[in-house]
Amino acid sequence: VWDHAFLVYSGDRVVAEFLRTMPDHRTVELPCVPTAENLAQEAFRILDAVYRDTYGNHLRLEQVRLYETPNCWADATRKE
Repeated sequence: VWDHAFLVYSGDRVVAEFLRTMPDHRTVELPCVPTAENLAQEAFRILDAVYRDTYGNHLRLEQVRLYETPNCWADATRKE
């Protein structure tokens, strides 16, 4: 969903509303500012639910790593 899309914080109303006026613009509104750290956390939250619903107790998501560049990334890991 995020691939080749413009990621915008939904709380940034001016930018979000402007992007909604652009026909066929790939925009994804997020509940957080789209930093690498926040995106890793958001991806973990989304994927954790999918893993749980799809695989039950047989597979559990432990970490998501999101790369900004080859030498710069953010990790989101299971807290419990």
